[in-house]
Amino acid sequence: MKQRIGIVAKKLSHSLSPIIHNEWIKKNNINAEYICFEIKESELQSFYDEFKKDKNFLGFNVTVPYKENFFHMCNNISKQASSIGSLNLIYKKNNLIYGDNTDYIGFAKTYKKIINKKIQSTLLIGAGGAARSVLKFLNDQKIEHIDILARTKNKKRSLSEIMKFENFYTKTNNVKEKKYDLIINASDAGMKNKKLLDKEIYKLIPLASYAIDIIYNPLSTKFLKVAKKAQTPHIGGLNMLLEQAKPSFDRWFGSNVEITKNLESKLIRKLKK
Repeated sequence: MKQRIGIVAKKLSHSLSPIIHNEWIKKNNINAEYICFEIKESELQSFYDEFKKDKNFLGFNVTVPYKENFFHMCNNISKQASSIGSLNLIYKKNNLIYGDNTDYIGFAKTYKKIINKKIQSTLLIGAGGAARSVLKFLNDQKIEHIDILARTKNKKRSLSEIMKFENFYTKTNNVKEKKYDLIINASDAGMKNKKLLDKEIYKLIPLASYAIDIIYNPLSTKFLKVAKKAQTPHIGGLNMLLEQAKPSFDRWFGSNVEITKNLESKLIRKLKK
């Protein structure tokens, strides 16, 4: 019987994960399939219960907005995921279910791809599951001055309990006079069919030394277009997507897969359609 892996979210029309993982499945001659599971929040527990019983269901990725939901459902959480407070990977091993966070790895590789100097100050936009992974990495880099800009304050307390930052703002006015070495968009603002960031944020990008947008759809967000026009070194979310996918696949199948130029080109073509 065919084994299953997949991705869980509320909406998945934008996801490129099936293309990535099904490509690796094919290359490794594995009898499996990567499937999208669009699930309402009220159905998460029943989905998880069914997953636990299904021997052919090996695991799944978790994306917006359920990374913190599954963190509280899973009993065996890695140190990495525990230190972040969210997860994006569930897998089975020795009849137990484990949760981990590979967003951290994905962001770390993306960060190191463009940044070649010590960062002193960062503006992190967003406070959800992906932003938590980014913040943990920034803390590990010992960046002293980190401001968070989020829509509401409801994540402030849980973040401050396990990670460090200087200020937590909900209004753009608080940051519009500031200059940052690095600006990171770890929110869904600018994603396909989502609202853009506040116009004042785009004015900050030309003043920054680096800009990172973890969104990959569209391939070139307004955030990245502004950075390109200002000649601010920048990178989008496609690299992070690929780098977080690799360790997920490795956990499910024990296969050390490769991120090839052909695979990257295939994703770019898909995004440009």
